[in-house]
Amino acid sequence: MSRPRVLCVSSNRSTRASITLSLTDAPVDVVIAQRSAEAIDRLERELIDAVVIDAGTVANVPALVDAVESEAPGTPTFVHWDETADDGAVLGDIIDRADDTTSATRLANTITDRIDVRAGAERRADISPDATASDSDAGGTPSSIPDLPDDLEALVGRVRCRLVDATSTLTVERVLREELTDNDRFAFAWVGEYDRGERAIIPWLSDPDAMEWPLQRTFSIGPGDHPLLERVIRTRNLEYRQYDDDSRDAVPFGDRAYDHGVRSVAIAPLAADGELYGVTVVYATEPISGHERAAIRSSVAAASHVLETIAVRGRLKQQERTLHRYERLVETAGDGMYVLDDAGHFMTVNDALVEMTGYTREGLLGEHASILFDSGDVAAGEDIIRSLLETGNNTDTLELDLETKAAETIPCEAQIAVLVPGGDFLGSVGVLRDVTERKRSERKLRERNERLDAFARIVSHDLRNPLGVAQGYLELLEDTGDPEYADKIHDGLDRMESIIEDVLAIAREGEWATETDPVDLESVAREAWDHVSTEGVSLSVTDTMTLEADRSRLLRLLENCFRNSIEHGETTATVRVGLLEGGRGGERERGFYLEDDGDGLPDELRDRIFDPSVSSSAEGLGIGLWIVREVATGHGWSVIATESDGGGARFEFETTG
Repeated sequence: MSRPRVLCVSSNRSTRASITLSLTDAPVDVVIAQRSAEAIDRLERELIDAVVIDAGTVANVPALVDAVESEAPGTPTFVHWDETADDGAVLGDIIDRADDTTSATRLANTITDRIDVRAGAERRADISPDATASDSDAGGTPSSIPDLPDDLEALVGRVRCRLVDATSTLTVERVLREELTDNDRFAFAWVGEYDRGERAIIPWLSDPDAMEWPLQRTFSIGPGDHPLLERVIRTRNLEYRQYDDDSRDAVPFGDRAYDHGVRSVAIAPLAADGELYGVTVVYATEPISGHERAAIRSSVAAASHVLETIAVRGRLKQQERTLHRYERLVETAGDGMYVLDDAGHFMTVNDALVEMTGYTREGLLGEHASILFDSGDVAAGEDIIRSLLETGNNTDTLELDLETKAAETIPCEAQIAVLVPGGDFLGSVGVLRDVTERKRSERKLRERNERLDAFARIVSHDLRNPLGVAQGYLELLEDTGDPEYADKIHDGLDRMESIIEDVLAIAREGEWATETDPVDLESVAREAWDHVSTEGVSLSVTDTMTLEADRSRLLRLLENCFRNSIEHGETTATVRVGLLEGGRGGERERGFYLEDDGDGLPDELRDRIFDPSVSSSAEGLGIGLWIVREVATGHGWSVIATESDGGGARFEFETTG
């Protein structure tokens, strides 16, 4: 049997400590409520054997005493007075003033005496057919109960035998109802479920056609309308009552029962291991003896343990279904998932992670996380775990690289959560998502944005040459009126239009070479030369070759190279275009070069000359040679900047592998 529970109602810590200390050696458990509302709530939901009220901190003691009597009739109630309380007040059982040195002893003795007296009365009621009684220890037969008569022993035996294979609550209901009423001792019986959420008793109806009484109703627990049921729910003890015409309202289905000659009722709780499942209500036309109540209690106790088993099995099946769904979710997830212990070793991995890494499941389990992540990422993950534990947050995100068994690297985004059941850190859970495509898209977007940012400079840079040439011919046309200059102006404007179209196409398509055709190097070089202000510099084409190229883009490449030689060479007199010899077997050309005899490239800029942010003069933006590199790359060519034999700048374009 569990120890009696004493409810102490006080908002004063010292008083609560004093009362608890005074009951330390008493065979009771003390529970606390700091406010009246909290005390009433505990009385509604818990079994309380006695109440101690601190009059010094409870504002309305009479109201609380009345509430105790309403919620738990007959529960011993003690009022504890402190030294500031007014004399003469009498409520419940008065305990001596708190400043009395014997107060603690008196409190403990008075409470335990009253609980013992009450328990003794209940035990005596169990073996004598009093009008009203409460049986303790609802879970089994008390040792004070004598052996049952043969027919009652047989009844209990049949109940236990039929319940051995029971797997449903309705089977339990049918067995109890049929066996308890299959004799002349009891007139009727029914079983009701306790709905904790609704705080109501709801009759089970396994066989409505066999019911002599209509049971389609519920009994609310709490308002005081059904005191017998409420006391059973609160105390978990069997309640017994004889009643007459005047007291039929206190009995469940009292009117119908009384009309059928019923004059006594016993209500037993269906409870096991602290869990309340419902009640069994048994009616009789004669007083129900202590032996009969013992038989009811033993039968109901057997049914309670079966209900506990059914509930446990149900919870286990639910957990198994939940676990199975979880396992299926984990195993079929497209993202890699893992569980690490508190030291960072793999405890669980799913199929997706195995596939991502190339390791077998056995090859990962038990290994440290460093088998997949470098030391920096492991340290970052540990920092996140510490942060989650300190802040209480649920998850955090980390970008890291996963290293596969084949020594490849996969960029991943990890969602990390910590395992802290009961407040103890047991490890972490991670979900890894391959973000290779996202990174690639981000890189492309970044490159495109960089390219778009440069387009404004590109337009102004590339249009300067044909615009300058057209302006020069316009001045000559105005001075001489020679129509030949008008043709030159038209050529410059056409070139400007072509450049604008190229820039728009690159902006839309992001490519520096689209449709390629066979192009003669010398022809395109001389055309590009005509589009540049040469200022007395001469062009020499030593040899030619046929290139597969986008002619318009190739023109821009050559124009920018020529312009670089003229504008930045300063002393440049000649620009030469020739072939790079030494293809496979030395039998064919491997590309072409363009060089000048000017000042050459600054040594400190040679390695970065194709960077658009680099400029070798205060006027230049460095964008021209960036365009040269982009066009070459768009054609699948490579370009390097070096020094010519004459000390000037030289650009070599390899067009074949």
